[in-house]
Amino acid sequence: MKKLLKWGALLAGLGFVMMLAIKIPALGLAEAGFCGRCHAMDFQVSSYHNSVHAREANCGDCHDPHGLVTGSAFAAYTGTRDVYRVVTNTTPVEIRATSLSKNVLQDNCLRCHADVLGHIGDTREDGGRYCFDCHRNIVHIK
Repeated sequence: MKKLLKWGALLAGLGFVMMLAIKIPALGLAEAGFCGRCHAMDFQVSSYHNSVHAREANCGDCHDPHGLVTGSAFAAYTGTRDVYRVVTNTTPVEIRATSLSKNVLQDNCLRCHADVLGHIGDTREDGGRYCFDCHRNIVHIK
């Protein structure tokens, strides 16, 4: 039993380290070149490359939380989900953000555009809208 616990701890530790590796910029796992390897993302990557955000941000800057552990865990979860969908041919025809993803996107809009949004505040408060409800076409043309 002790040996099994040691192996379990080792595998858990290794999994945690691999999850954190997602956030290492040199690996490029948050870049459009990596995200675009999946044919389901052709349109999204193409529209991103033709946006102003392509000069300033990568996919992970908008789509992942920025905390090391939270961002890594979120990217590992969504990446695993996306790979599963491709392998099982269950990728939705129209890729849409989940409620959790919408909150991550909004938080990243607020983080990067704090200079402007500092005067406006969080647009989703009091039943308001997410930034991308009005500004969706800036990055991904609908």
